Formats: sequence, structure tokens, C-alpha cells
Amino acid sequence: MTLDPLLNASPAIQLHVAAVVPAALIGGAILIMRKGTYLHRMAGRLWIALMVLTALSSFFIHEINLFFGFSPIHILSVVVLVSAVEVVRSARRRNFVRHQRLVKSLYFGAIGIAGLFTLLPGRIMHEVVFGTALAEPAQASAPIVAQAATGAPVWVWPLLMALIALGVSRLRDREMPVWRLLLLPAILIGISMITVLIGGLNAASLVAMATGLGLGAIAGWATMRNVAAICAGDGRVLVKGEFVSLIAILGIFASRFAAGILSATAPHILETTGVPELFTLLPVFFAALMAARALAQAGYNPLGAVREQSIRQAEC
Repeated sequence: MTLDPLLNASPAIQLHVAAVVPAALIGGAILIMRKGTYLHRMAGRLWIALMVLTALSSFFIHEINLFFGFSPIHILSVVVLVSAVEVVRSARRRNFVRHQRLVKSLYFGAIGIAGLFTLLPGRIMHEVVFGTALAEPAQASAPIVAQAATGAPVWVWPLLMALIALGVSRLRDREMPVWRLLLLPAILIGISMITVLIGGLNAASLVAMATGLGLGAIAGWATMRNVAAICAGDGRVLVKGEFVSLIAILGIFASRFAAGILSATAPHILETTGVPELFTLLPVFFAALMAARALAQAGYNPLGAVREQSIRQAEC
């Protein structure tokens, strides 16, 4: 580990890191501390200020230059700013259920998922954490991630925007047919399995895929064990807003994107034992997690102990 790459970085990057590191620590503490206390409110205000500073400072960082100095990563910064406003607004309106959902989605999405990207080869934080230097000086060649991002198909970025919008839409309560509730998880599982088949099927990938399915299903059902399925009648259910879908969707995209970057820039890493299996397991895990939660919301949860509720007399 070395701080030299960070100390030699631009002031905008240094400010960005100085804001996001304490935001990650304080945000984690907020999630586990007692809610409603004076300490919780003060920590929350400081955390929001740090998240806003993190987002604003990112607009002065142009390592990946795709659109007039900006990149799709800056879309996340806009989402962070909008979410920060909604976090404060929901707290002032005492809508604490929505407040908690927004805080969790902001923390795990903006810090958790985005943080993983900073550890990819060629990024400054990768050099800080792993203490390795780029093969050539920074001024001689663009960072690896920048090369991969500029070389990525154009459709990748509209897809990312659509996925973020899809995940954000699931933060609100909604009523829908059971088949529509199950459609997206089914598609994601199907795509994950097809990708594994295209990449070459072997014993290790089969074990990784089965492990991802099993762990994802268990995790999904376990997180819904105390949540009742709410029947709205005529084959429809009332689905409560949640942040897990946003995290899972971004997790699938991030794992696929990271695998693509490594394949193009550092294929030797993908030849390391366990790495290909990890990139097989992660997307399947997130897809299975969503599928299990959707099944629980539809009334099927082998780990649940809560009976189905109904808001109408008609059967689901």
C-alpha cells in the first residue's frame, strides 16, 4: 500500500477521496447505530454533506473522457445529488421508511458498487491499495479503465442509464401482476446462465453457477422472512419499495463490466485460479437474490414464517 499515487493526483481527486472515505465510514456507522438520536441526526447531516461534496468534486475529474470531458460515471453523481435531496426531504416529512430505503441505496450503490470500480487496474485507488505502478507514466498513456471505457460499445452507457432508472423505480411502492414481478429476475438469471454457456462450460463454472444460485436464493428468502406477501386480487400483488433491486442490478452490471475490462486490459488476471469463477458466481448470485425476493413477494418463501395478507377479498 502506498499513498504516492494519491499525493501526486489532481486536487479534485484528492478532495474526492478525502470526502468519500469518511463518508463510507460514517455511513456504515449510521446504518448500525440507534435511529432517531441526536448523534444519529448529527452524523446523518455530516454524511449527507460529505456525499454531496463527493458528487460535486467528481465533476472536476475527467479521467474517462467520453462526452466533453464527462463520462457515464458522472450520471451516478447526478443520482447522488438528487438522492441526497430526497433523503433530507423524507426525513423532514417524517417518512422514515422511505428515508431508510434512500439512505441504504445511496450508501451501497454510490459507495459500495462505485467503490469496486476504483480498485480496477489502472485506477489510482488500485495503485494505493495494491502498491503497484502502471507500466508507463500516466502522461504517456491513458489509464487502463479510461481505455476500456472509451473502447466499450456505445450501447453500454444507455444500458447503464436504463438500469439505474429501473433500480430507482423500485424504491417506491407499486401494484403489479405476479408475472411481471417475476419477469425481470427470470430474464437476469437466463442472461447470466447463457453468458456462462457462451464463455465455456466446465466443472468449475458449473459449481460457481450452482453456488451463486443457492447463495442468492437463500439470501433473498432470508431477507424477506419477516415480510408478508400482500395480495391485491386478480393475480396482482402490492410490492413494497426496496433498495436491494438497485444494488443487485448495479452489481450485475459492475461484475460484467469489470470482467470485460480485465479481459481487454489484463487477461492474465482472469487466468488466476478462482477469478473466472468469481465473475461467474456474482451475476448469478445477484439475479437469484432478486428472484427469491420476488417469489417471496408473490407468496412463496420456504424460509418465511409470515402468512399472506390481503387488501382485497379476491384471491391472488
